[in-house]
Amino acid sequence: MSGIVLTFPIVAGKVEVWRRFCQELSGSRLQMYLSSRRRLGITHERLILVETPFGATAVTTLEAHDVGQVFSQIITSRLPFDVWYRQRLQEIHGINLVAYEQFSQPMPLPQNQELLFEWTFIPHKN
Repeated sequence: MSGIVLTFPIVAGKVEVWRRFCQELSGSRLQMYLSSRRRLGITHERLILVETPFGATAVTTLEAHDVGQVFSQIITSRLPFDVWYRQRLQEIHGINLVAYEQFSQPMPLPQNQELLFEWTFIPHKN
């Protein structure tokens, strides 16, 4: 199982549009949403609204057996729900997922990785 956290700013003035999008997913489009997520192999998805002094942000967490494959399918699918989903993301976040298609192809893990910083807090027990 793999997971990913996506954070996209919400275009100014589109917070209510984002709220309605979430309502549609859990309401009028629920059956299409569930069918999409089953087909894609998504096992958990969470949409969170974060209001900051710099504007609103949507945080999405996804879990699936192969997150890379999920994104590839979302980006390239011509199924009506997936097309609608991408159009809504473009309207709400100003991003066009199709522009990321080149990144949806499986790639080997990099051979040379360099860890530059890591920190872990270990509380002292008295």
